[in-house]
Amino acid sequence: MICGFSMRLVGAYHTSDLGILIASTVLIMSGPPVYALINYFVLARLLYYMPYLAPMHPGRVATTFIGLDAVCEILIGNGAWRMANSSMTDAQRQSGANMVLASLSLQCALFAGFGILAALFHRSAAREGVLKREMRVVLYVLYTSATIVTIRCIYRLVEYILGWDSSIYKNEVYFWIFEAAIMFVNTALLNTFHPGKRLPASNGTFLAKDGITERLGPGWDDERPWPVTIIDPLDLWGLLKGKDKQTKFWDMSDEELELVRLERQANKRSVLAALLDPFRLWGERGYIGKRLKRVPSTPSTRRVFIIKDTGPSVLDERGKM
Repeated sequence: MICGFSMRLVGAYHTSDLGILIASTVLIMSGPPVYALINYFVLARLLYYMPYLAPMHPGRVATTFIGLDAVCEILIGNGAWRMANSSMTDAQRQSGANMVLASLSLQCALFAGFGILAALFHRSAAREGVLKREMRVVLYVLYTSATIVTIRCIYRLVEYILGWDSSIYKNEVYFWIFEAAIMFVNTALLNTFHPGKRLPASNGTFLAKDGITERLGPGWDDERPWPVTIIDPLDLWGLLKGKDKQTKFWDMSDEELELVRLERQANKRSVLAALLDPFRLWGERGYIGKRLKRVPSTPSTRRVFIIKDTGPSVLDERGKM
């Protein structure tokens, strides 16, 4: 947004430079979807903090909305420069305007879904009496920011539907009110009431059902291979199998949570392993590898974790350290 407005200022003194016009248009148009991206991340963090009230898996909120937001950016980037390039034919510029319209329409639809999801979570948290003041502030900031970006999308939709000869497109005052001014307010709002000041630093920290105690859990990660998360961001297969209901770590004791965290750390894959085997086919826990390799259970290889007052210790089968 800063670069876009800087280019627009330079363009005011170089009105014949088409490159500056295209650059300023593309940058200014590409900024608001990033603000939308921020809101999606913040909502996901809220759901991580109170996972037992989440309408859907927090990771799926991120992958679904962010993936569709990336589509918005691609359409904006490809459409805005065609639309602003007066050296192109009318048909080519109209094609660019149609891409921008499609992107803006998708943004409006995403924010509608985002608002419904946030409202469902808000209502559940208020009904259970676990909505702390800090969380209410974060939700109100999200609602305000989403409303601002939606107003901006509607303004742009009307502008491009009416065409380049409309008074909205030709008069600067509409741009300064419905683009510059409200996006400045949005920026100031997110910086003044920064969600990072009110949310825990780790996704693993969650609020207990008493609404007071903060506990450290394993995090509600999506353990599927990353290509699968792209193909099926909503994990429809997991929803049909009831996988989420099998992972209610918020009902576990502190000792059980410690065991789960240790297991997660032991089985965590490196970035290199994820790149070389993205579908997790090989290895002891791979879909194919675990069926090919049969490891006999012997006293020397079997280990169990037990929890004492001093923390977790590893014992062999004879009970010795």
